[in-house]
Amino acid sequence: MWEIAAIVELLKQKGLCTKQDLHTIIDELRKKNPRARIPETAFPEPYLLTETENKIIDDILELLNKGGLTSHQSQNLLERLGRIIEVGQRVAKGTTH
Repeated sequence: MWEIAAIVELLKQKGLCTKQDLHTIIDELRKKNPRARIPETAFPEPYLLTETENKIIDDILELLNKGGLTSHQSQNLLERLGRIIEVGQRVAKGTTH
């Protein structure tokens, strides 16, 4: 996944295409190859990402790339963030164990 994100970022930086261009191409390829599509039932409705969530993910990836982190460093950072969020949830519920 990181390799694909890096390729997308490079294409964007070189001015060869935009993310929207890539989304359009991917949509066209999926229409031409219906067997390559993930069935809509594979991910129940609550797990489908909203446009806002996709934007946040794009922003996070952009920040990680700007920070010059390796994929391993990025993964460690995101895991730490996940733990911080879990602790925040526990504190909000009044439990810390």
